[in-house]
Amino acid sequence: MQRYKYGTMIVVFRWIRLFFGYLFFGLALICVINYKTSVYLIEQGRGQLNVLMNTESISSYQANTILNEQEKNNILLIEKIKTYSIDSLGYLPTKNFTKIYDQKNKPILWVITASAPYALDAFEWKFPLVGRVSYKGFFKKELAQKEYDHLGAMGYDVDLRSVSAWSTLGWFNDPLLSSMLRRNKGSLCNLLFHELFHATYYAANNVEFNENIASFIAHKATLQFLQKDTTALKIYLNNFSDNAVYTRYMIRKANFLRSFYPTIANKKNKQVLKLKALYTIADSIDLLPLNDRAKFLSKKEDIFKYKNAYFVDFEQYDSMQDSLDAVFNKFYKGNLKKLVQDLKQDKTIIKFGN
Repeated sequence: MQRYKYGTMIVVFRWIRLFFGYLFFGLALICVINYKTSVYLIEQGRGQLNVLMNTESISSYQANTILNEQEKNNILLIEKIKTYSIDSLGYLPTKNFTKIYDQKNKPILWVITASAPYALDAFEWKFPLVGRVSYKGFFKKELAQKEYDHLGAMGYDVDLRSVSAWSTLGWFNDPLLSSMLRRNKGSLCNLLFHELFHATYYAANNVEFNENIASFIAHKATLQFLQKDTTALKIYLNNFSDNAVYTRYMIRKANFLRSFYPTIANKKNKQVLKLKALYTIADSIDLLPLNDRAKFLSKKEDIFKYKNAYFVDFEQYDSMQDSLDAVFNKFYKGNLKKLVQDLKQDKTIIKFGN
């Protein structure tokens, strides 16, 4: 009877060993087939791990760093924003922004976006779990530059820029970045509400909706949060007003380019016609009703440098704002918490799709 028991155990162990052998072989095969993606994900994992391993508690950072008044106030603000996001907005609770990473005044993440040269068709990368995405991040600038050069050589219009924040969608405890503390109150509120929302809701294979809805909710949440601070609210609204004017202009011009490119696709001088269209768009920035015009004049260079990729960026984050606002007013009557709740339960996407 004892030998039968051991015999059974030996058979079980053989099956376990066989199972893990096939599992390892399957994973190895996947890595070989998706070699470039595997290498990229490993590099990104190393970069993310480096950030996480070099964070410190906010109290430790305060004790060892000379902070100005704004930075001190922003540290006190963080927990209030997080609490408000849970209690008043219905966000999922997370341990995000409980630690801080000192950037030493240097960017630490760069993002690539790309578009076809004669159509506003965003280049997409495919990754496990999150699906297709139209941007790609790098913790090393030289790797981002390499991807930028590669896509450019393939004929794509490419945008390369550093970013001030990112979300791991709840996989890790995202740290606060030291540069965030230098933002004004409204800007910090908007940024944290945006990134915290990504940890609450994210739809696979739908970058444009994810970023648009996060931007929409972050703005509405910031307005609610700042209601009792009229000075901060005024500063935020002044900045938002200029950004909204500029963004709506770029969305309109993106729509123009989308209809314009098919009319020049077969012409020999299409590159010249494209540059003329971009020049007209850039030159017309001078006519926009902006309060701080100088802030936006430097963006003309970006239009010529990044071309279609520049407009793709605006569509990813802001192309749906007016339609979202219409749905919000019609179905939710200003109830932001109800909207967040419906999104968490996947009830709202059909309404936005109609």
